[in-house]
This record gives sequence, structure tokens and C-alpha cells, in this order.
Amino acid sequence: MSEIHTIDASIAQAPSLLQIILNNRSLRDSTLLIVLAAIWIFFYFATGGTFLTQRNLVLLALQTAIVALAAISAVMLIITRNFDLSIGSAVALVGVVVAVLTVKFGMEPWLAAGLAIATGLLMGAWQGWWVTKMGVSSFIVTLSGMLYFRGISMIITNGATVAPLPAQLKSIATGFLPPAPSIALIAASFLLFLFVRARELRRGVALGVVRQFNAELVRAAAPAAAASMAAIWIASWQGVPYLIALVAVCAVAADTLMRRTSYGAQLYAIGGNPVAARLSGIKVERSIFINFLIAGLAYGITGVALTARVSGAIAGSAGLFLELDAIAAAIIGGTALNGGRGRIFGALVGALLMGSLNNGMSLMNVPTFYQDTARGAVLLLAVAIDQLSRRRGVRAQS
Repeated sequence: MSEIHTIDASIAQAPSLLQIILNNRSLRDSTLLIVLAAIWIFFYFATGGTFLTQRNLVLLALQTAIVALAAISAVMLIITRNFDLSIGSAVALVGVVVAVLTVKFGMEPWLAAGLAIATGLLMGAWQGWWVTKMGVSSFIVTLSGMLYFRGISMIITNGATVAPLPAQLKSIATGFLPPAPSIALIAASFLLFLFVRARELRRGVALGVVRQFNAELVRAAAPAAAASMAAIWIASWQGVPYLIALVAVCAVAADTLMRRTSYGAQLYAIGGNPVAARLSGIKVERSIFINFLIAGLAYGITGVALTARVSGAIAGSAGLFLELDAIAAAIIGGTALNGGRGRIFGALVGALLMGSLNNGMSLMNVPTFYQDTARGAVLLLAVAIDQLSRRRGVRAQS
């Protein structure tokens, strides 16, 4: 009888599948990819195969690109327990600058783009100064920025659309790298990823952190190989859009900064425990200020890309609600609202998931308010999973 009670107790204490997923970050990441795959399969059948055509997948990538660019800086700020509600308005103001300089003053397009990006940097520095030097909450600072950045852009244009942009700028969002070099670039990127990952694993084996080199390498290579094959198939249609290449470069640069530099480690430390980070010698205010500078750089790049995509500056509606989409993508991708945890590529998957919902429902002629409802439900579910994961992590430590 005692043996039966022991077995029953062990069964009751055995973790459920949900608990295992919540307590394992890699499984949570895999679950997000599985959810994305399930959504794609559903829309494939619901749209009669239209959703997974090469043409529509390229369109989906282009539709997701702007949110993905904005989500990169959103992740970096949320990790340090800061929020940016001004992304959409700042992007609109950058767009106004580049459009006015090229359309009204006839400035050389690339010089105008450089000045527009510099404007984004100034906005990031301005907001970072208020947060770090004046001690004002980032929520209040960026909420104010959301209002007056949009207002300034409306004042400059008097509410009118400034268009069309020169062809050189429009090519950023509409141009394609030809199929052959695109395929070569994707293959080279995959091989480079394998090389870097193998070096990391060998170092882990030497330090005793990694036990099974081959198994870990296969585990990392399998999803990368699948993504590369899918990318090659899509690129064989018309090539890789320049805008997607821009997103990839920014994502790799940000991920490298966050996970392979001491500055990135400082940001995670600040988000995990700001007091402990300060006591350990980290200059918290300086790190956060630099983080806002990076956000300003993201304003500039995103603003130029968005303006090029629509071939003009629409001060009243450009970037509208972009900040909400960026924050939602970051949270869905696993960034913790309490700071200290988050990944750039997770946010990209989150942006792609939301874009897939919009694209698929649009192909099914579903009204936009249903699309907003679905996105809201997905965001709520992602936050609930994050909170459950946090609570179980605290219980496990105690």
C-alpha cells in the first residue's frame, strides 16, 4: 500500500507539459515557432494555398519589416525596464525630415537620409537625457515625445503629404537583390552561422558547460537549415528585398551587441537588478543613455525605410500605433516586462506572427477589427505565459 501511495505522490509531483515549457527557454522559443507554423498551415488551407505562395510570403516579409525594425530597439529598452511610446511619432518626424529635404529642397537623397538619421539620434539623446539626468520615468518621457514629435511633424508639413521621394530612396523599400546573389548570400549566412555556433560550443565543451557537442550543434543547425531552405525557395522567385536585408543586418548587429559584448551584459544586469548592477560598478545611467541613443538610431533607420516604402511623408498617419506593435512583438517574442530577459530574434518571430495574422485574415477578407481582436488575444496570452514563467522561476529558486 505504501508503494502505491509513493507512486501516486511521484505522479502528482511530476511536471506537466505546460510546466516544462514554461521553465525551459529553448522550449518556449520552439513553441513560438510551432505556433507560427500552425498559423501558416491554417491560412494555407483557409486561403486555398495563396498564403504560402512565394509572392505572398515576400509581401508578408515586407509588411512585417517596419515593425521588426522598431521591435529591435523596443527589446533593448524593455530589457532595462524602460519603455518607448514615442517610436511611431519619432519615425514620422524622421520621415518628414527626409521628405522635406529631398522633395522641397532638392537635397541629395543619401545626404538627406543621413541628416534624417542624425535627427533620430538627437531625439534619442533628448529622451535619454530626461530619463538619466533628470530622473523622469521613461514612460512619461516617451509618452510626451509621442505627442510633441507628432505635433512637430504636423507643423512642418502643415498636415500635408510630402511626396514623391526620389527613386534612389524608394529603391530601399522596393528594390530586390537578384535571385542568384540572394541564394549565395543566404547559403553563406547559414555556413557562417554554423561556424560561429561550432566555435561557441567548442568553447563550452572546454569550459565544461556543454557536454554533447554534436547533439547541440545539430539542435542549432536544424532550424537554421530549415529557415535557410525556405528563404532560398522564396528568394528564387525575385530575390531578396533590400528592406529585408536591412532588417537582417540590424538584427544581427543588435543581437551581437546584446549577447556578445560587455555592454549587452550590462543591459541584462540592469534589467535583472538595477541596484545590484550599480553596486557591481556598472554605470547604469550611462548605459541607459547609450541605449536611448541606439533607439534614436532605430528611429532614423525605420523612418527612412517607412518613408521610402510609401514614397512620401504622411505626418498624421505615418507610424501610427507602431510603438504598440513593436512592444507587442517584443513581448510575444519572449521579452520580459520586468526586464532582464529578451532576445532580438524572438521579437522578429513575434513581429512575423502578428504580421501573419494580419496578412492571412486580409486574404480571407476578414474585417480589420477582427484582426485587432486576434492580435490583442495573442498579446494577452504571451504576457500570461511570461508571468507564469516568472512565478514558477521564483518558486523554483525558493
